[in-house]
Amino acid sequence: MGFGVMQAPLIDLTITSAPAFGVATSGGSVSAMPVRGSRGFRPSGAAPQPPLRSCAVVAGAARSGKTALVNALIRRPAEPMEAGDAWLVFRHGDRPEAWAYVPGHREPRPFPERSSVKGPVRPARRIEVTHPSPLLKRVTLIDTPGSGGLDAVSAEISLDAAADGLGLLFVVDAAAPLGRADLDLLGAAADRLQRIAFVLTRIDQHDEWPEVLAANRALLAALGPRLATAPWFPVSLAPASVFGVAELRHQLEAWAEEQGAADEEAAARTGGVAAATVSAVGDGWQEHLEREIRTRRLAAIERVSIDLATIHVRCVQELGSGKGCPELPRVLDRQLHALSVRSTRQLDADTRDVIGAVFGELLDTPPDAAVLARIAGAARRAVDAARDEGRERDRALLVTTTSGVAALTGAGALDSLSATGAAEPGDAGRVVSPLGIGLNAGSYAMWQARHAPGGPPKLPDKKDCRRWLQHALREIEVELGHELSERYAELRQALSIIAGDAVDHGVLLA
Repeated sequence: MGFGVMQAPLIDLTITSAPAFGVATSGGSVSAMPVRGSRGFRPSGAAPQPPLRSCAVVAGAARSGKTALVNALIRRPAEPMEAGDAWLVFRHGDRPEAWAYVPGHREPRPFPERSSVKGPVRPARRIEVTHPSPLLKRVTLIDTPGSGGLDAVSAEISLDAAADGLGLLFVVDAAAPLGRADLDLLGAAADRLQRIAFVLTRIDQHDEWPEVLAANRALLAALGPRLATAPWFPVSLAPASVFGVAELRHQLEAWAEEQGAADEEAAARTGGVAAATVSAVGDGWQEHLEREIRTRRLAAIERVSIDLATIHVRCVQELGSGKGCPELPRVLDRQLHALSVRSTRQLDADTRDVIGAVFGELLDTPPDAAVLARIAGAARRAVDAARDEGRERDRALLVTTTSGVAALTGAGALDSLSATGAAEPGDAGRVVSPLGIGLNAGSYAMWQARHAPGGPPKLPDKKDCRRWLQHALREIEVELGHELSERYAELRQALSIIAGDAVDHGVLLA
């Protein structure tokens, strides 16, 4: 971004405890001291959950019928839920409940809840809904926000969640063929996802739906064989004429069975792997490891700077048009959410690449997937063991009203910033912890119009808003640079221990 590295100023470490969507808070402020909420928190009626790989993402344009489809799949009564930008995660539970996960809060809060707070408040990143549905015992459904539509931010987070899960259900209204935004997202999905299925909704309202379906198939055929051969499920969700939902349930269950079998097969291969020997001597592997880590660390920090420069341009454009200052917190928070997802994905990819490059040269035979998984697991344990006593693994960043960045540590800190609740410590293949960043509650309130009794609303000064934005992005660049450097250093130390032991003993001990 060209902001440069500067000394972070003294920042206000108090985070206003404002809830999501009008949820009132009863506690005090949340400071930058460690937040030790449990990421494993589940509502009292929640049952043990399917693994991350059993999540299916339901995406589509705004008002395409995504939430109505989910309700039909799990046989949940249609109830209005003003979720805004929040992601809806449907899990199995003994009784219906809903909980809002709000960045900066130690624990999720019941949703909805009456609020005594007037005006805009810090929205939740996600709302978890539990329901006693047999399908949810096997598959967790993730309903993407309708407010963002199919813009680049929503598309990136949606595809990231789908890539980590079972696959993507793309919902299309039968009123018209797929649009440009739909096709752009689906083109990217075809490159990343193994499983994609399409749902054509409201066929009971549009007699011409067969022609629309044929047109959609023709559009998708131009994007490659994966989309051309993906299954379509025409459905009617009207209470008096439900059609096609049972077939879609069976498809989701088949996905879960297929993924479960693949995971079991992979686990069996890992458990029965032969010894990996090392005949090499000398310290050439150390130089190789240092070079791999340094190159990727510098590239990651540079990418963050470039991404923040792009975010700055987009936010300034929003200030000059649209709703101006009052809309800035929402726009910035969504952009930072996508940045954290993107940076975490790259960090995970770099981890895999470094392990493959270093141990591919060190071991006598190239490591297969089972050996690479063993090394990643050992590196994860080494990272945890090397941490100072009392230092939390998970660390999230919140932008404050002073344009500074406060660090929140603990399992609940990162979980409140997750759109899907997927950032679990046991994520397969993840060696270092993910990145998470967002705005605190005060940052949402400070740029809203001030209402004086008997007078017109007073809007914030756009110059002040731009200065706050620029300073906040500088601080984010510094803090994210520190976070990335620390994670790459942890990776280097862990792999150095594993490789050193392998050289000393002549065999991989992981």
